[in-house]
Amino acid sequence: MLSPIKRFVNNTFVRPLKDEPRPEPKPTPTPGASPSPRPVDSFEPSPTPSPSPGKPPPGYGTGTAPKGPAPLTPPSTDPSNPTPQMQVRPAKSDRYNDRPAGADIDTIVLHHTADGSDRSSLTTLTGNTDGEGVFGKLGQWAKDKKNGKVSAHYMIGKDGTIYQLVGDQKRAWHAGDGSLRGDGKDVNDRSIGIEIVNEGDGKDGYTEAQYKALEQLVPYLAKRYEVPAGNVVGHKETNPDKKDPSENFDFNRIVRATEKKVG
Repeated sequence: MLSPIKRFVNNTFVRPLKDEPRPEPKPTPTPGASPSPRPVDSFEPSPTPSPSPGKPPPGYGTGTAPKGPAPLTPPSTDPSNPTPQMQVRPAKSDRYNDRPAGADIDTIVLHHTADGSDRSSLTTLTGNTDGEGVFGKLGQWAKDKKNGKVSAHYMIGKDGTIYQLVGDQKRAWHAGDGSLRGDGKDVNDRSIGIEIVNEGDGKDGYTEAQYKALEQLVPYLAKRYEVPAGNVVGHKETNPDKKDPSENFDFNRIVRATEKKVG
């Protein structure tokens, strides 16, 4: 039997030490466990979600290019004489008019623009000064005042681009008071005019791309409108005061290409 003093010591000091729970060991982290994701800063942009698949836009995957202005002349329906690729840049309506009733196209007239710039030549032949600024508009106004308003059915750029400016069925103002071989008939009434971008000084060369474009366009027009190769002429052949196309233009090359198509 314990004495009162031993009982006091045992209950007060020894037993609490024996009964005190031991601290639980810290759990060992599982190998390979990923740390908790850090909070995302509210100013950090979230990744853009991938768009869900939907209906593709019209023309997607079909090779269809955005459409520009509609052709000014209906494309050829003759599979043996397709319309060459061209860009449409319509001339303002105050630069051409209707052909006389019953007038047939029987002549093709080639010109040089007397301007080595595609952009400037297009402005002169279409009258369109959009994007040219105040000085561009004033410059075009001055040219119209000095030379009158002019146009052509087609223009061939330095890189060989064929531009359609006036529809074939309309009367473009490209040949002035000229006539074919002195027959006295207004050549504008019966012809298609083609302007070639060139300074016209005999030094500015006509590019190979321009010749290739003309070898497509002129025979195509000749066959479509039954124009004989002999009626593919230069402006100077319709008006003795004119000198275009300049002497360094290989006119025979275009005539040969036309003869292959129409004889």
